[in-house]
Amino acid sequence: MKKITMIAMIAALAAPLAVQAEGYYVGGNIGRAEQKADVGIASFKESTTAYKLVGGFNYNTNFGAEIGYADLREVSVSGNGATLASKPSALYVAATGTLPLNEQFSLFGKLGVATAHEKVTAKYGNTFESGTENRTTPYISVGAAFALNKQVSFVAEYENFGKVAKDGSANIKADMFSAGVRYSF
Repeated sequence: MKKITMIAMIAALAAPLAVQAEGYYVGGNIGRAEQKADVGIASFKESTTAYKLVGGFNYNTNFGAEIGYADLREVSVSGNGATLASKPSALYVAATGTLPLNEQFSLFGKLGVATAHEKVTAKYGNTFESGTENRTTPYISVGAAFALNKQVSFVAEYENFGKVAKDGSANIKADMFSAGVRYSF
């Protein structure tokens, strides 16, 4: 699976370099990331402010490729003398599809893979445990864009990063609602 992820990332990065056409963009989003953890005997759902940075290439009006980094920030939950904290981040590569509604508005979707890095810490009394995991998961996103002009557009989107951590029956899922800006050149 790691080889497939690396091949997909290399292809997404190399393909735009092979095509000498307009359509490159960079951007950033800020929004609410939500983590849902199920640790067997307990579960929690917490949200925090998160951000992401993206770069991509639109091959034509409808299809493109994007690579991005999302920092989903740390959330923690406490109770009964115990504290559990989760801090995921993800690097993703995705194919993009765009459906223009008119000259300014469009809908888009993304489908790809994300490599998530998850750090989990648990504390109970004087006992402290921590661990990290790297996990490759499917990446799915849907959203809408408003083009202010040919260079600047505003986006709103929902992204699902899947299970960013899994250990037996325990798992942590992450997703993000965000708004951002793209600059095309």
